[in-house]
Amino acid sequence: MLRILRLPKRLSFDVTIVEFVKVKLNVMFLLKTASELSVQSKNGIAIGLKYPNNFYFRLNGNIYTFIINPKFILSIIVLFIAILMVQLFKSPVDKVIYVQTPVAVNYGSHQPTIDQFIEDFNVPSPEMPLQNDQTSVVPVQFVKNFTNYKEEQLGKASNTLDKFIIERQLMVTEYLIEHKVTRVDQLNNEKLLVLNKNINELFRRLILDQMSVPPHVYAFFTSTVPLQKVETALMEQAKYHVPASITLAQAALETGYGQRVIGNNYFGVKDKTKKSKPITTTEYYTLSEYKRNKSIIVSSQKVSKGGRTLYKCKVKDSFAEYQSPWESFRAHSVFLNKQKRYAPLFTQGRDYQAWANMIGSTKYGGVGYATSPLYGELLKKIIKRYHLDLLDY
Repeated sequence: MLRILRLPKRLSFDVTIVEFVKVKLNVMFLLKTASELSVQSKNGIAIGLKYPNNFYFRLNGNIYTFIINPKFILSIIVLFIAILMVQLFKSPVDKVIYVQTPVAVNYGSHQPTIDQFIEDFNVPSPEMPLQNDQTSVVPVQFVKNFTNYKEEQLGKASNTLDKFIIERQLMVTEYLIEHKVTRVDQLNNEKLLVLNKNINELFRRLILDQMSVPPHVYAFFTSTVPLQKVETALMEQAKYHVPASITLAQAALETGYGQRVIGNNYFGVKDKTKKSKPITTTEYYTLSEYKRNKSIIVSSQKVSKGGRTLYKCKVKDSFAEYQSPWESFRAHSVFLNKQKRYAPLFTQGRDYQAWANMIGSTKYGGVGYATSPLYGELLKKIIKRYHLDLLDY
């Protein structure tokens, strides 16, 4: 508690800065009375202390008394010393951070379990039991010399696929530790974009550049015009949990690797308002669907697919139009997240094969994103051909 007592004489504030600088400072301690301050220092500033709790301040003849509770001051000092002692003598604690692991890792003929991943990366066992062996979160202990640790792990890579997986995981781990978060979706847009740019560059250098990729396919995955698709798919994966491999494979399939994009629509999303100009496309209908859609069918033929008789139809239908390619990618993520019929997809984690098997025609047990019975198989072929599953982290 601090209480200020002021003596009757008023303090004049018409002193110039130059005069104030010239004021003489007299410091005295252990005064018997406040009057001693006036006797000892008739001019300028003087400071005095009367033990244990009176502090005097004099300026040009005006004396102020500050009465301080010694118990309060003593409590502050004791608290400060206690905090200092705790910081000096507390035992060191291992720093552990939980990070995302790759869901699909090239370990030969099988996908590794979490226990295998933990063993390979020399990380401690989790304190709490994991729900299943395919979880995407494991604890990683903080490493003091990360450069040596990184080189040691990369030395285990037997091919460029393994090298990409290890380097990407170490990159993500280092980034999460640096920014003190446990998941990439906790990063802000700017930091997340920097991380995804680095992963995209790593994917181009270690994967695409080491393969025989047709020029138009290479351009589709690497060109920044009209947008960088890999980075965009990685951003959507972090924010909406749609595997980047599925997003990229769908965009590639629906547009012929970017060779037929109308209205910036990369995912074949229909326009329910029918305001856009109709486009000719191919759909597979059952007999009842064939009858219901006769108004938009241009031509048809009976085909047998998967033991079922279907109508392969050329139809004219309206498709959504977007202001930019990015808007199409974001609309695709929101579309899958908001539609209840697509909810089962998100129970599959980052398993692209499960997504591909489930996203296709309802005639074959899918959720009905497309009518083609081959839709899921085509997605899987694209993903496997260009190792897009390596982006699903």
